Amino acid sequence: MKQRLTSLIEKLDFNTGLQYWLLAAITLLALALRFYKLGQWSFWIDEIFTINHAQAHFSSLALIFQHIPPHRNWIPLSVIATASVLNLAGTSEWSARLVPALIGIISIPLLYFPVKQLFGVRVGLIMALLLAVSPWHLFWSQNARFYTALLLLYTLALFVLFYSLEQNRPLYLLLFVVLFYLAMSERLIALFLVPVIGCYLLLLKLLPVEKPHGFQMRNILILIAPGLVFGLYEVYLFVVRGSSILTGTLDTFAEQANHSPLRLALAILYRLGIPLVCVGSVGGLNAFWSKNRQEWFVTLGAVVPILAIVAISPFFFTVDRYVFVTLPFWAILAGLALERLPSIVSTRTALPAVALLSILVLSAMSENMLYFQYQNGNRPDWRTAFAIVAQAKQADDRVLTTQPEMGEYYLQEKVDNVNSFTVTDIERSQQSFWFVIDESTGYVDPALHAWIKQHSTLVEVLDIHLPAKSISIRIYRYEPAQKVAQLQSLVLPALASMSEG
Repeated sequence: MKQRLTSLIEKLDFNTGLQYWLLAAITLLALALRFYKLGQWSFWIDEIFTINHAQAHFSSLALIFQHIPPHRNWIPLSVIATASVLNLAGTSEWSARLVPALIGIISIPLLYFPVKQLFGVRVGLIMALLLAVSPWHLFWSQNARFYTALLLLYTLALFVLFYSLEQNRPLYLLLFVVLFYLAMSERLIALFLVPVIGCYLLLLKLLPVEKPHGFQMRNILILIAPGLVFGLYEVYLFVVRGSSILTGTLDTFAEQANHSPLRLALAILYRLGIPLVCVGSVGGLNAFWSKNRQEWFVTLGAVVPILAIVAISPFFFTVDRYVFVTLPFWAILAGLALERLPSIVSTRTALPAVALLSILVLSAMSENMLYFQYQNGNRPDWRTAFAIVAQAKQADDRVLTTQPEMGEYYLQEKVDNVNSFTVTDIERSQQSFWFVIDESTGYVDPALHAWIKQHSTLVEVLDIHLPAKSISIRIYRYEPAQKVAQLQSLVLPALASMSEG
């Protein structure tokens, strides 16, 4: 059995048909996971932002041309494609998430081929499998957000850059610039690519290793030229307008630090998957001691963005999803570690590597099972919350919530932010109020929150329990004293009449 398994794995390098059958099976697994319950989960606030952005800026050909260069700065392919789907299929949870899901699926085979070229068939297939079952990749594939497109464009840009330097192909540097630009069009967090490239070029310069053929001044100048142009454009915007793209972004995120470096680092490790990080770290440590340039490159791709975001976390708003782009690189490092495991443990069979790969896959699939069956797709259930309100509210009732955009989408009427009202405003209005409050992330003025709990009726609690936190929505109904008195004046005589009868 051991010899047969080892022989089968060794044949992968020569059996092209088997390679493609396995890749097709992995891609089908990714498809099944990403389309299962795709439209079942409620929207959350960031998805509403995507829908509004798509419909306002890219819902027609004329709008598209008004919001891409030269009129605007970026070409967000995922948002443009989502706008087209919404035009054809209407707006729903399923249609809004279709493009990210499809991009998440096609990322598996698209990334397999460059990984296969650099590291071989086995590492490519392991990377594809780990990406297919990754809970983090699954989550963003089932979100109407840009993260799967960003990951694909960012990763392809880095691979194209590496290949252009290795083979001394200046034209590939131009392709890198295009991919990098499209990645930045999705979000400026694609700029994490810059320190990865910088660290790699610095290592090539300082360490006594054989240099790639393309490591020469001409190619370096081609590489940095777009950065210089972008820098000059930033200076122009700052002089003319008083602000630029980067300064505007920095102003948005500066002085809003929300995580300590340790907490952020632990959150990133959890999202990547602790088993994956542990196995991938073995591959990264082995790459550190080797003189293999592609292994250095992948290790830097996995580690540098994480170190960078942890370093800036005391000064800027940061969240773990900003380094989602490192996921394929950790999967590659895990593949490298598994491929070399037989030599590490001094065995001629592939059984230990297969066993460890099985642990990685089963660990990921167990998280996916919780995600599908018990955790509501790891997001608050706004759809159910507002369905409860819609079923019971009267025409003149007011609805206040911590996320007005969610209420307006699901109720299709005006909904106000709960913090825009004071206790005095509510009591003077003599209206009935519904309060839909996100207890985990939505802020409510403490005095108002205490008043709501004391004077309103708790109608429903929607709790979703995740590791280390809970997502909770509380629904309250407030009846003014005048309405309660009117109700009592109608109900009590009726009850008395019934008792006399």
